[in-house]
Amino acid sequence: MRDLIENASRETLVEFMLAVIHGYTIMARDPDWNDDQRAGINNRIHYLAGHALTLVQGHEIDGWTIDGIVEHSGKLAPSLLKQPTAILKKPNPGSSPG
Repeated sequence: MRDLIENASRETLVEFMLAVIHGYTIMARDPDWNDDQRAGINNRIHYLAGHALTLVQGHEIDGWTIDGIVEHSGKLAPSLLKQPTAILKKPNPGSSPG
């Protein structure tokens, strides 16, 4: 996934991170999860939202930012990661995922 993230446009990366954040909010609703697990999700959402804000504000995308996006998106449940991954693979920003 790192290659897809490194080669994505700024707009596509923001869309990807928003989709991952959305997936984490779904995971956090699981009634079997405890407070520590939900806190972990909240922390991942915090970092992803910060990276998205950095991109929207026009700041440079450096290796640290890419590492953070990869790390914090990689813990999303595989079934919920399908749609965000499709966003990274679509041909043009703003088009429908394949």
